[in-house]
Amino acid sequence: MATATTIEEVCSGVWSWHGFDETTRTEFFSTAVLAEDGLVVIDPILASPEALNRLAKLGPVAAIVLTSGNHSRAAARFRERFSAPVFAHPEAVGELTSPVDGVLRVNRRVGGSLEVVELSGAGLGEVALYKEGGWLHLGDALINLEDTGLAVLPAKYCLDASLLSLSLRKLTALQFHSATFAHGTPIQLEAHAKIGALIEAHSLP
Repeated sequence: MATATTIEEVCSGVWSWHGFDETTRTEFFSTAVLAEDGLVVIDPILASPEALNRLAKLGPVAAIVLTSGNHSRAAARFRERFSAPVFAHPEAVGELTSPVDGVLRVNRRVGGSLEVVELSGAGLGEVALYKEGGWLHLGDALINLEDTGLAVLPAKYCLDASLLSLSLRKLTALQFHSATFAHGTPIQLEAHAKIGALIEAHSLP
C-alpha cells in the first residue's frame, strides 16, 4: 500500500501527502482540511509515524471522508488511530472494504463547513468536497498526475462518461483558488480557472 513520509501545506488550512502504490502503479494523494468542527481527512493513505504525529498536531480529526467506492485505502487505520468516524456516499458504502459510520448528503455539511458535491458518472459514490470561497477536492472525476496533467477521468474508468461531463459543469459555479486530488498534485493558485477551462473543453461536441 502507498505510504507517505511527509505532509505538506497546500494553502492555509489545507495539507496533502502522497505515496506510490505498487499494485496500481500510480501515485495516491490524501488531503486534510481544517473545517469548523476540526480536521477532515480525505482519502487517506498510510503515512510514517512522523507524518502522522504532525497531522495530529494540526487539530482533532472530526471526520474521515472517502470520495469513491474504491477509496478504502487506509481509512480503517485512520479511524482507529484518530477515533474519527468514516463517511462515504450511500452508493459507495457497499463497495468499500473499510467500516463506514455515516453517509454523505448534499444538504449536510461535513465537519460543519464542507459541502458535498455529487459527481455522477465517474465511479460509484463519487463526490467532491468544497470549502466556500477557497478550496475544492476531487476524488477520481478529475486527476492531475505527472503523465496526464490536469484531465478528466478516462471514459474506460467511468460508469457513464457523458453523465460525468454534465456533472462536472456544476463545479464551475463554485468559487475556489486551490484544489486537491486523490490522484494528482494539488493546484495551489488559479485552480478555478484551470479546472473551468478543462471542463469547458471537455464539454465541447
